[in-house]
Amino acid sequence: MIDVGGTQREFIVQLPDGYDSSTPYKLVFAWHGLGGTAARIASSGFYGLSQRSMGTVIFVAGQGLETSNSVGSGPGWDNMGGRDVAFTSAMLAHMRASYCIDDERIFSVGMSYGGIMSNTVGCALGDDFRAIAPMAGSGPRQFGGNACTGQVAAWITHGNTDTVVPYSSGQASRDYWVGANHCDTTTAPAGSNGCVAYQGCDDGHPVVWCEFTGGHTVPMFASAEVWEFFSQF
Repeated sequence: MIDVGGTQREFIVQLPDGYDSSTPYKLVFAWHGLGGTAARIASSGFYGLSQRSMGTVIFVAGQGLETSNSVGSGPGWDNMGGRDVAFTSAMLAHMRASYCIDDERIFSVGMSYGGIMSNTVGCALGDDFRAIAPMAGSGPRQFGGNACTGQVAAWITHGNTDTVVPYSSGQASRDYWVGANHCDTTTAPAGSNGCVAYQGCDDGHPVVWCEFTGGHTVPMFASAEVWEFFSQF
């Protein structure tokens, strides 16, 4: 638990087996969708990345506050008044003070509202995060009319029959990061699941787009592709 502006916020930390306080570890934030929980993200292996990490990553799952939108209600990431970005900053400060973190390798992944949150932190905290992997999300939402801060690499996936967060929202996220990272409009195949990498992006800031046939879900290939994308940094 941590106090953020007078509100108690909860998060789960998973350390690698054999954690060594003298070794800098990658840090991955994994966000739940609307109505989800941090406990569920942790118990399912942080979108399947935990079992791939081979003891190289510290994982964090934050718990959202009650919110509501056009598709339902429950814990989520509406960032009302900047409260969820403030929560993320507080978690980052706690992690840096408590554990040995590789500050150059901090990542974010999430699906649905968690995808929106990944876009949000990529925008608001781009000086802290190295790369993001929003799935079935939208955004990023800019704050107070200001442009995003810093720069992140982005891996984005969206089902082309999604009726919860429209496919066009995923395309808009893709187009934002393509523009932010000064990529060309040309693409080349990336991975083995139909993903494409935009060409000519700023050095160290690739953008990968993974359209798939399906609805509002995490595609089967996501864990492998996200891990490969994060691992290049």
